[in-house]
This record gives sequence, structure tokens and C-alpha cells, in this order.
Amino acid sequence: MQPLRRRLLLDAFRVADLCVMTAAFGLALIVSAGAASPNNPAAFLAVRIKLSNTLLFMGFAVLWHVIFRAHGLYRSRRIGLLVSEWWDLAKAVALGTLILAGLAVVLRLVAVDRRFLAVFFVAGLVGTVLTRSALRLVLGEVRRKGRNLRNLVIVGCGPRGARLGAEIWKRPELGYLLLGYIDDIPPPRSSLHGQPEKLLGGLKDAASLLGTMEVDEVMICLPLRSQYETIARLITVATEMGLIVRMPADFFELKLARAEVEHLDKIPIVTLAEPTPSSLGLFVKRTLDVVCTSVALVLSAPLFLIIAIAIKLESPGPVFFGQERVGLGRRKFRMWKFRSMVRDAESQLAKLEQLNEVKGAAFKIRQDPRVTRVGRLLRKLSLDELPQLVNVLIGEMSLVGPRPLPLRDVERIPNGWQLRRFSMKPGITCLWQVNGRHKIDFDHWMELDLQYIDNWSSGLDLEIMMKTIPAVLRGTGAS
Repeated sequence: MQPLRRRLLLDAFRVADLCVMTAAFGLALIVSAGAASPNNPAAFLAVRIKLSNTLLFMGFAVLWHVIFRAHGLYRSRRIGLLVSEWWDLAKAVALGTLILAGLAVVLRLVAVDRRFLAVFFVAGLVGTVLTRSALRLVLGEVRRKGRNLRNLVIVGCGPRGARLGAEIWKRPELGYLLLGYIDDIPPPRSSLHGQPEKLLGGLKDAASLLGTMEVDEVMICLPLRSQYETIARLITVATEMGLIVRMPADFFELKLARAEVEHLDKIPIVTLAEPTPSSLGLFVKRTLDVVCTSVALVLSAPLFLIIAIAIKLESPGPVFFGQERVGLGRRKFRMWKFRSMVRDAESQLAKLEQLNEVKGAAFKIRQDPRVTRVGRLLRKLSLDELPQLVNVLIGEMSLVGPRPLPLRDVERIPNGWQLRRFSMKPGITCLWQVNGRHKIDFDHWMELDLQYIDNWSSGLDLEIMMKTIPAVLRGTGAS
């Protein structure tokens, strides 16, 4: 698209934003005036139409434009989610409203009260979202009819380039006219007509081709490892020509992580990370942990006393046993249990390694000689785990989550994929706990943990907690 036409379209967004701001300002004044002087709001407005107020409003309009521009709301957004624009609008309108509130305090603007600010923020946000969404819908229809198009060249005929080309053809509302591909290999087939796409030339001719063709944007989809120098040269050439250059962020074949472009000051950073649960979901999970744990600790206080007396009567040593475990982000913490073994059980572990009955990194013996008679009963009913409610209450664990492993087991984990279990807070119970526990081999245990992480929801947590009660009463897989 011609730069002049592009500027005119962006000017349309600027005018629309200023009109919405003016309308929101007027509506807020009317509401505020109606509250302060319900009998004569027109007179209230007339008093404030002064030269100083007019200059102040014009200055705020300029500031409004600067705020929107600083949030990237006047750059081309053909590619991107509409929701991301709405979020930027919310931040810009909120900042403008806060600045207006500050000006009201400094300049003693009586009309700009809390009612005014509330109406202004809501009207400004709703108005800008609706007008911009309407403008984008109109632009999409215009582009579908073959107007307001940008000429696009894709460099790279591999799977990534073919996938992007197919997406461009599938979404005409983006307004791209795909001129063809540049690469040293045959072009992919078009998803539109099934024939091979147009091959414009080889990589060695890319610079000259871009310099002689009517191109607006270039998408570089070459493999990063083998074509690094070519990519760097093409970026330099294209930007010197004033072309927009885009590159997909999926440089690597990612099965779990998601690529996202962020900024450190003005330096763009490509972040690869596993999608995390929503903040609201985690808040609900933590709230349930605190509430349920607090109630459980109060109700189980008499049981704590009975278990403590039984442990003391049978064998010398402390009532509680604390062991260093590995939790969220591989951070170490001390997990507490009722002591179910003899006092020097940890020092005897090395002598019993050859008796390990579990395949994998974990250590379990069905008839462990270190377990006391009281301890065997506590383990059978999982009562030895009760002190972990304290770990949950202080935030080191959750009621539901992958079981925290001892340092010994973590050091012996053979497969890197199993380490992903540390991306979620450990729990007292989990899928492993309700599916047989020690009857399950280590690899299957880890698979269940990852299954929980990948499918986590508050509903799944409640389901696991409901299944834990009968599993504990049956003593399934306990040892």
C-alpha cells in the first residue's frame, strides 16, 4: 500500500480516538453537572466554557494522542490479535484518566470529581474499543474486495514458508497480495488453487529482486541454523529499502513451549516458555489450599496429639521427621511428616540400596525394616502425611500436585522430560496417589504428573481430592 494511503488510514484512527475522548469528556461533564446541579446542568456547562478551560482541554487532547501513540496504537496492526489491541487501549485510557485525575488535583478542577473520572474512563474505553473494532471490520471487508492491499514476498519455500503462505491465502481480511517466493528449492503448492506458487528467483538474486519489484513487506522463513548469514544480509537490504520485514518466532520445533516477543528496555527478546495457568485459576487454587488446610488443621488437632503420643510410646526420637525435598522450580524446602521409622533411618539408607524394589529413580521397599509398628499403620492410612498441611499453609506445597521428591531421587532422574514436573507446586495428593501409588513404576508415575500439569484445572483438583479419600481408606498401593 502507498505510504500516503497508509498515513490516511492511521489518521482516521487518530481522529476517531480524539472524537471518542471528546464525547467521553462531554458525557462525564454532563453526568457530573447533573449530580452537582440537577436543576440547571446547561448553566453549569456554560460557566466552564472559558479560554483557559479550552486551552486546557486542547492540551489534554494532545497528551491523549501522545499516550495512545506511546502504546503503539498508531502503528500497523494487520497481524496480531484484536484482544491485544483492546488490552493496549485499556492501559492507554487508564493512564490518561490517572493523569487527568492528577491535573484535577493540581489545578483544582472542581468538575473533575470521582463520578466524572469513572464515567470518563468507562465511556472512553468502551468507545475506543467499539470504534476501532468497527473500523477494523470495515477495513477487513475493503481488503476482501481487493483494495488496500500490501504486496508481500516470502523468502523460504520450506514448511514454515508454506504454512505462512497458506495462512495468508486463508485470511484475505489481512490485506496481503502474495507476489511469490524466493528460495533455491521448489515453491510449495498454493492452498487456494492447488498449483505451485510463483518462484521469483533464488537466494543470490534476492536483493536485486526486492530492489526492482513493487514490494511492501518481506517475510523471511529460512532455517536459522543453515541460513544465518543470508537472513542477516536480507534484513539489512530490506530495511535499507524501507520495507517491513517479518520473521516467524518459531525458530525451533517446539512441542510444549510457546514463543513470545517481549522487550528488555528497547531490546526485543524472544521468550520460549511453557504456557502457564491463568492467574485467576492459580488464585482460586491457593485460596482453596489456605481455606481447606486451615479447617483441616483445626479438625485434626486431637488426631495430631494421639499420633504424637503413640510415636513417643513406641520408639525414642522426635515426633516429626523433616526431609529436604525438591519443589516448584527445583527449589529445595523441608517437608514434614510424622516419624514412621526408627530415629537413624536416614543413615541406614545406603545399606539398603540393593533391596530397592522400584524401577527408576525412586527408592521403595515393601517390607522396609526401618519402619516401626506405629509407622506402618500411619503409612497404611497416609496419616504420616498430615504435617504437610503446614507446608501447604505456608505456600511450599499445595493440596494437589506432583509429589515432592527427595534429593536422592531427583539426582537419579534419567530423562530430561521428567524434570517438567517441577514446573508446578508439589502436592500432598496427586494422580499417582489415587492410581495405585507404589504399584506404579517410576516412568508411569512421571507420566501421570505431566498429565496432571498439562490438564490442570480446579475441577481436576476437586476430582483428585474426592478420589483420595477412598484410596486412603483402602490403603491402595501404600507401603
